[in-house]
Amino acid sequence: MSDLHLPAGLNYGCIQCGLSCKMFNEVSVEQASRARIEEIDYRALMHPDTRELSFLVKSPSTGEKDVLRRHCGTCVFQREDGLCGIHHAHGFPQKPQTCQDFPYRYAETPAGAYIGLSFACTAVLQNAGPAVSEQRDYLAQNRQRANAVLNFRGAVRLTHRHEISWEAYQLLEEDLHHILNGVGEPLEQRLIAQTVYIDLYAAFLREMRGDSIHRVNRPMPQDFGASGRFPADSGPATDEKALHATRRKYIERDGGAELFRIARKMKGSGGLQRAFIGLITAFRQSLDYKGKRPGRIATTTKIMRHYMTHALKIGNVKLDPLGEPFDYEAFTRIPFDLQPGSPEDELLQRFLDHSLFRKDLLAVESVWLGQRLVLMYVALIRWHAIGKAALLGRPRVDIECLREAIRIVELHYLTHTKIVTLFDKIPSLGMILDALVRKPAFAPSMMEKQL
Repeated sequence: MSDLHLPAGLNYGCIQCGLSCKMFNEVSVEQASRARIEEIDYRALMHPDTRELSFLVKSPSTGEKDVLRRHCGTCVFQREDGLCGIHHAHGFPQKPQTCQDFPYRYAETPAGAYIGLSFACTAVLQNAGPAVSEQRDYLAQNRQRANAVLNFRGAVRLTHRHEISWEAYQLLEEDLHHILNGVGEPLEQRLIAQTVYIDLYAAFLREMRGDSIHRVNRPMPQDFGASGRFPADSGPATDEKALHATRRKYIERDGGAELFRIARKMKGSGGLQRAFIGLITAFRQSLDYKGKRPGRIATTTKIMRHYMTHALKIGNVKLDPLGEPFDYEAFTRIPFDLQPGSPEDELLQRFLDHSLFRKDLLAVESVWLGQRLVLMYVALIRWHAIGKAALLGRPRVDIECLREAIRIVELHYLTHTKIVTLFDKIPSLGMILDALVRKPAFAPSMMEKQL
């Protein structure tokens, strides 16, 4: 089990508590899980109104895979006291594999398996329960049968044009951790500095590989095989050499002063943040429908209308998971300045550190895009936390508001959620998103507080 990497400082206790999960709309059930449930007297465990029905239905979102039936908004096996009926009557191993997997996330890499955790879990949010390190034996076994396993054994894409070796990515991740945990700089500046650092590394890499934009007749990606991207050996210098050059100049020299000087010079736009977050929240809200699934034209129209109302600051802010809209003035009267060392600051820092550990940057097209999406997640967390505080009538974002905001973003917006299916179905929406992300002002705009 030496190739099993577990996070430090994170606790998880749900194996012991047996609570029924109330937060997921769909729990997929593969054949082995179905067979386990059919072995027991499952009808006695179902809600009385559903005992004559199958415990399985077709997924409302895809219409293909089997998922657990829901009744009155919760799993059909949830008891009145909130516990899982299957877990309580027959033990944890009898539950569907998806339920056993949560809140773990498995990432297979050339350096072994990294076991991450979902911050949608209450125990993880509160850092409660036994340490993850105490569950190594169980995790080693469950890793072999888990449903959701991300495989990152191929080449790592730094940008849409350039691949790097796994060793280079590990060094880059170390540097991003170092920048994120830097002292004396606000969180917003540390995240922008991460963006700058990746851009500088990509620039060094292009130059060392002979892919400079200033070079005449430079090689094109199609010259380098079927991948259509510059592989790790496509230039005169290794990926590690380019990264060490970036590290020496922008981290080791003057304690990173030059890196943060560049980051502070970048100017953002509250309007761009409003427009972008409006677009993303519209993407997510278009997935929540009852009855007949809307077509592409209706979905696109709804999204663009929502996008324009935020871009022009019309009306109130409507974030469906919060239930009620709130006014834009909330962003002015409710600060999101988390004091260093406060419970709120510690929680957000822990979430961002763990996102790196569990390899969130590799779950999209490139590391470059993955880090920019982290900026989006922080902006979304801020919006939802301020909205929650406004609806509760609180003058500041407290730990309860922040926990709920992180849970919402983890459930509805991260790259492992079903929001990504929209971009497959409607490519034009992905093109709009890509155009906004590539704007030089994107990074500072996501960190802008004046909307």
